[in-house]
Amino acid sequence: MKTKSKNQNALLDHSKSRTKEVVKKIREAMAAIELDIEQNEGIYPFNGGRLTQAEVCRRAGVHKITLQGAAHRSTTREMIEMWLRKIKEMMVTGKRAVRKAVTVRADDWHARYLKAAQMTNLYHIQFVSLNDLVAKRGARISELEGLLVQLQSEVSKGKIVRMPNRRK
Repeated sequence: MKTKSKNQNALLDHSKSRTKEVVKKIREAMAAIELDIEQNEGIYPFNGGRLTQAEVCRRAGVHKITLQGAAHRSTTREMIEMWLRKIKEMMVTGKRAVRKAVTVRADDWHARYLKAAQMTNLYHIQFVSLNDLVAKRGARISELEGLLVQLQSEVSKGKIVRMPNRRK
């Protein structure tokens, strides 16, 4: 009699642990889905944007039929349904709305790309222009340094040149 009771308790404990494990997997999947939606600005990026109980189960690695069992029908399944209603309020749903949101984002990124490309071209032109200016200034500096050396050599030979008086 005691053996039968121990076996039943062991089976019951195992059953409860499986149920808890399923709930844990589903909660983790729901958290991951929320993160995906947040990162994609309100659009669920998988399953064509459709978020259902079956999709939550798929992400959790749990078969959809599991929610039909007595252990999950009135608890886990209801929890998922409430969560789906809440999360869908924050999501962009519907083919047209999703397509429009994605198009707006793509257009925005395209405009940003064109602006960045334009700025890069402008910087390149400025860079070339500045390099040309630096080269010209370098040549002038070399010319003036040569003149300085020549003047220093003339001065060192003892040549004195009288400067005209500017005062009148």
